[in-house]
Amino acid sequence: MVGLVAAILALLVAGAGTFLAWQALQAVRRGAVAAAELVAAHRLAEDRSDAERVCAWAVSERETFEKIITRGVVGAAVRNASQAPVYDMEIVFRDPPAAWTAIRRVRIVPPGEAPEVYAGFDQEETNGPVERERINEDGTIRLAPSADMHVELRFTDARGRRWQRDDKGVLNQLAENVARAPAPVEMA
Repeated sequence: MVGLVAAILALLVAGAGTFLAWQALQAVRRGAVAAAELVAAHRLAEDRSDAERVCAWAVSERETFEKIITRGVVGAAVRNASQAPVYDMEIVFRDPPAAWTAIRRVRIVPPGEAPEVYAGFDQEETNGPVERERINEDGTIRLAPSADMHVELRFTDARGRRWQRDDKGVLNQLAENVARAPAPVEMA
């Protein structure tokens, strides 16, 4: 009888030991998952750090950009406050009431403290319904002043990540390991 009690107690102790070992293993796994999440969050923050220093806004400072505004040219000021250039930038201008979109492409934007102004565009389209008050008597569409345009950026950072900053300033990564566009070939 004593042997049976000792065997039962040994079985209970072994079961409790196994349970405690399983609990410890689960805690280690949870800790490893938490550590991996912290490393991933740190890596994402590091990846975003340069991209977060790139921004643009519609031209609106009258004294600084007087010539562009008076000529009625669509333009944006772009600032790359990171430590590295960004590549293949697309500045997307939108005037939703006029159903108008234009894109200005800039091959390289070097780092710098002062913004650079990019005026004009390489491509434009009107697509969709135009608000009635934007249609002139002759049937042409009246665009908003440059300073009232919605501006979005798309660019590739020095590490080959493609980013988008929407017209509200929200930054999103679009892709990784993006090849830079080849330099345009000019025919003589």
